[in-house]
Amino acid sequence: LPQMCAQRYGTLPIVTATGGLVDSVKDISVGVDKATGFHMSPLATDKMCEVVYRACELFLKRPADFKAMQKTAMLQDFYWPQAMDEYEKAIDQTLYDPPLPR
Repeated sequence: LPQMCAQRYGTLPIVTATGGLVDSVKDISVGVDKATGFHMSPLATDKMCEVVYRACELFLKRPADFKAMQKTAMLQDFYWPQAMDEYEKAIDQTLYDPPLPR
């Protein structure tokens, strides 16, 4: 939930690329028009420094792109019933799609 609250107020979160964080924060690699934050993987000091420097560089050298990301983040819809529908679709696909042999 903290990453969702941060986005609502225009604070671009830096998150590890795992689980629900990947679902709720779109990385800058998808483009500044769709991004809502920054992913780092794996969780390591050097990766954290790299992502923080990248975020600071964006803020200082490309303020228009940074503001576009903030606006995108603030417009995210984390309405719970919509999320439940998406989870139900994923569960249905898991239950009813045949497994693929490896």
